[in-house]
Order: sequence, then C-alpha cells, then structure tokens
Amino acid sequence: MFGEIANVSIAGMVRLLSVFRQTGKLEINGQDGEGQIYFKSGIIVGTSKAVSHLSEEVLRLFLLKEGRFSFQALESVPAKSLQGELQEIENLILESSRRMVSQEAAEYLPGDDVVLQLAPVAGEKESMRLDFLRDEWNLLTRVNGEDPMGVVREKSGIRKGRALQILYGLLSAGILRRTRFRIPKVIEIATQELGNMGEALVREAFRKLKLDQSSMHMRQLIELLNELERNVTLLLGPTRARHIIDQMWEGSKR
Repeated sequence: MFGEIANVSIAGMVRLLSVFRQTGKLEINGQDGEGQIYFKSGIIVGTSKAVSHLSEEVLRLFLLKEGRFSFQALESVPAKSLQGELQEIENLILESSRRMVSQEAAEYLPGDDVVLQLAPVAGEKESMRLDFLRDEWNLLTRVNGEDPMGVVREKSGIRKGRALQILYGLLSAGILRRTRFRIPKVIEIATQELGNMGEALVREAFRKLKLDQSSMHMRQLIELLNELERNVTLLLGPTRARHIIDQMWEGSKR
C-alpha cells in the first residue's frame, strides 16, 4: 500500500491502519523529513527514531508535507523498534490538527456544500476517550446532518482558519463523516419549486416512511422520491412533478 501525502493525509492513513488492526511498518518520506511508524494489531508501538516521547515523534510524522508513504505488512514488529503503546489514535489526530497550518488542513477537506454527520465508532473498541477543546466541542454540536459544512462553520462563530483545522481533525479522526446523500439539496429544490409547502412535503415523507436521513441507502432514497412524486403530481401534474423529482435525484447524489 502506498500513495502521495498530497492526496491522503498521514493521520487518516494511520487511523485506517488502526481500525483494521494492521501489524507492520508505515514509511513516510516528506519534503521536510522522514520516518517510520510501527503498528501491532492496529496499535502504534514504535518509530524508527529513538525518542523519549513516542507521541511527539508520531505527531512530527503526521505533519510532514508533500512526498510519499508506503505500508509494509509484517508478521511481527522488530523488538528494537518497540517503544510503548499509543492506543487513542483519535486524540493524536485531533492534536495534529491543532498544529496544522489552516490552509494545509483545507486541502484535505471536501467542499463547503458537503453535509457532515456524526460517524459510528469504527473497529472493535468497547469504549474510547476523546479530549476535545472547547471550540472543537462547540463546532461539533453544530453538525446536524442537514447544514452544509460551510454553514456549520459560519454558525459556529469560530474564525475560518481555526474551524478548518477542527473540521480536518474531526473528519480524519473518524468522528465525522460525509452523509451518503445530500438530502438538504432535496429540501432546497422542493422549497424553490413549491415554497414552504415543498419542505413540508419532504418532512412529511420522511415521517411517513420512517426514514433516518443520516443512514439512508439507495433503496430508501428511491422510496422517498417515489413518495414525493406521488404527492407533487397531485399538486402540479405528472410532467412538472417528474421534472422536479429528476432535479432532486441529481441533486441528492454527491
């Protein structure tokens, strides 16, 4: 497994290796440094550099810019590379985001029109402890699965650069994820075409079908649009209804 640092953040790759409980060596070669991180069953257990604080060396590697990384699976980690255990990967990622230049964080983020939602805890952890700063928690509470990322950032009242750092950290740590479908776009189109009644029709369709927009699959989206088409047809006729539903279909896909 290998790739470019410009395309995939080291923090995100480390979390992936942790979730899938990999044992092996992640080698990183950036324009301003290099190093290796060793994993044992998904837990960081060492680096290629002898250090007194394992977490600080890992954070240094998280923040390397440009270059390449590669992962080599191993049956076991060399004894000379064992330096301790770092089990709370998510807190390391949050700390790395606090040290990033905001523009660098922005390069890994999706567009402002993407809608975010809370993500389920991945892997086999029964519990986890997350150490949030106040502004991180305040921004997290603004995520509702409906507002686009740019709106969440503005509503938080946090300056843009800091908000970008926070969003990068929350996404890379797996605390937030993109919604699968852009339901707010469906609501926006309904409102444009039908006024307040359009939004009411969408909300009622969700209630009637007992759908959770944060965990919808393709089948549920089709059920939703079919229900809306039936109701809009009664108001505007089949031709106009079909045109509106087609817009919703295209708008809902990321």
